[in-house]
Formats: sequence, structure tokens, C-alpha cells
Amino acid sequence: MKRGSIIGIDIGGTKVSGCLARRQKIVARVREATRLAGGASALPGQVHMLSVRLLETAGTDKDELAGVGISAAGPFRRKDGMIELVSPNLCGALPGNRGRLPNDWTEIPLEKELRKSFDILRIGNDAVCGAVAERAFGAGRDADDLVYVTWSTGIGTGAFVDGKLISGRNGNAPHGGHIYVAEEGHMCGCGNRGDLESLVSGPAIARDYGGGITTTEVFERYRGGDGRAAEIIQRAARNFARGLASVNAVLDTSMIIIGGSVFLNNIDLLLPMVREEFYRSFSCLSSGVEIVPSELKEDLGDLGGLALVMPSKWVEEWRRERPWER
Repeated sequence: MKRGSIIGIDIGGTKVSGCLARRQKIVARVREATRLAGGASALPGQVHMLSVRLLETAGTDKDELAGVGISAAGPFRRKDGMIELVSPNLCGALPGNRGRLPNDWTEIPLEKELRKSFDILRIGNDAVCGAVAERAFGAGRDADDLVYVTWSTGIGTGAFVDGKLISGRNGNAPHGGHIYVAEEGHMCGCGNRGDLESLVSGPAIARDYGGGITTTEVFERYRGGDGRAAEIIQRAARNFARGLASVNAVLDTSMIIIGGSVFLNNIDLLLPMVREEFYRSFSCLSSGVEIVPSELKEDLGDLGGLALVMPSKWVEEWRRERPWER
């Protein structure tokens, strides 16, 4: 039987989305809230059921799949050669998450569970998949040196250096969200204090303002002239930019692509702040580095999963036709 279909799944802290594609188009899409309650196999079970729904909607048999690519919130850990998720935004029993999430997970056996259903499976950190997708189809097409950063519920990073995707022993490199940028601070969901995610993520911005308002409301208050909101957001942008400068000092990149809901919903405010602070860093390293928004935006998650398993002969056609926009 011809294997002419692929599935891409994106697992985030608030939603799981997926799509099934053939060579010339995306045939089916699904999306629902992330399942965060139950046993540690609940989330892999949700991914399996969404994949079944995609197959049924597309009228495709599982044997026709050329691959399933999964973009997932990290970090990852390998156990018996298989990827487990150890994500602060998914696992409720990590040190900084006690009582914040409705589960007692310390890890999620994603690959172990899904290999029971799919024989051709690739799993990547969501920001690493973002780097792959932006280089294939978006703002970083064919760039040899680029960094993709997501600024959302968490902070994630993926990178190409000298044309090669970097990975590391567990598939986490370079995990910019957990680099230290302050000596002390609030506890991150991972248990660190003073790391980038604990200072600038969407939940961190809402936490710093207080009063139970959302991140979106903090930005609305900033636009309305609220001085406290301005102070918090400007500080977050400075720290985010310093995190980027730290990543660049290690990787010596030529392009930084920023995505994620916090950033993309507030580009007009955040991009000038981030650029200004970044270019204040050592000019020998920072000058000439482009800082640009994600071109793929809300399609990035699906394309990140698909890009992991997409046959190379499809890529040029997808670049030309951009079927995800249809």
C-alpha cells in the first residue's frame, strides 16, 4: 500500500492540535484542550485518539501513513532510548508546580505509548520543530545559522548552526527558557529560580502584576497607560532580550525568529523593546543579527510536526504552493 499521508501533532500546555497532509494539501485538522488530568498515559492517549480522528476524517488507513511527527513542549528525557516529556507546563508534580496543575506527573511516557500505535514516529521539542519549520517554509528559509524562540506559556528555543540542527543528548538543545538570567526570583515550574521562563513567560507577567488578571489584560492595561503594567512588560522585554543575547553569545547566529502568543499578539510593543536591548549587548556579537517575527505564526505547530516526517520531495512544492494557507 502506498504511504502517501503524514500526520503532524503539536502538544502545548493549553492545547493539542494536529493535521493530516498529503503531498498537495492539508486534508484534515483537529484541535482541543490539552488533557492534563488522569494517569501519565492520558496525554499520549489523547494524541492517539486525535490521530485516529484525523485518519477517519481523511478516509485514510493507518497503513497509508508515511510518518507521524510530534512537536511537544519540553524538556525531554530519554528512558530506555525513548523520549519522555518532563515539561513544567504539563507535569504537575515537578517542584515549582505543586498544586498548579491537576495531576501528579513527573514525566509523560510519550514515545513508549505512541510506538504501540505508530511504527514511523518522530518527536521533537516544539521550539526545535519551530526552527525546522521556519527554515523550511518561513522567515528563515535556507539560513545556515538561525535561532527560533517561542515566547508564550513557556520559553523554548531551537537552532541551526552551520546548516545543522542541534539536538543534544536528550533533544533539548538549546533550551533557552532555563538559562539563568538572575541570581534570585520566583520559582519556575521546573524548580529553578531566576531562569528566563520564570521571569518573562506569559504566566510570569500575569503573576508579577497580581490581582488575578490575565497576561492579555496586563498588555491591555499597558496600552491604556497603566504605569505598573508598563514597568512589568518593559522589564520582561529587557530580560527576554538579554536571554537572546546569551543564546547568541553561545551560538553566534545570524537570525533570531520569535514566535509564541505573548510575542505575536503584541509585536508592536515588544519587538522594538527587544531589538533595542539586544543591540545594546556586545556589538561584536550582536551587530548584524536579524531579529524578526515568525512568518508561520499560528500554523507553526502543525508545520513543525509535519516537517519532522515530510518527504524531501514535497518540501519545494509546499514552499511554492503554501497549502497550509488554504
